[in-house]
Amino acid sequence: MQTLKEFDIDSRRDKEHTSVWVDDEKNAAVGVSSARWINTYGFAVNVDVELEGEGRGFDKRVIVPCGIEGRGVTLLRKMLEERTGWSSGVCWTVEEVRNVVARCFGEVFGVGMVHGDEIRSR
Repeated sequence: MQTLKEFDIDSRRDKEHTSVWVDDEKNAAVGVSSARWINTYGFAVNVDVELEGEGRGFDKRVIVPCGIEGRGVTLLRKMLEERTGWSSGVCWTVEEVRNVVARCFGEVFGVGMVHGDEIRSR
């Protein structure tokens, strides 16, 4: 939610369903799994992908986010175009958004963030 706020996009939680919602569309998801005494978790923010079934992407009409009927998915690119009038044809790159996500994550949880390349070079 903090990441979307950085792009002037209002988002919210839903009392019944996890994830980050913009209107009735899902933009970010949190996943948790536990198997054989190992817990895994992660999250995703939908930045930019073809959602109309043309080209490299997939058809959003067949996506039912987390099995929730009547809800859709949305992209950062789409929201920027609709809500801010921004329409350059080029979205923020995944790397640029990743940097915003990492900064926001660090601020929310009070931790310092280190880029993966910095860890590998040690």
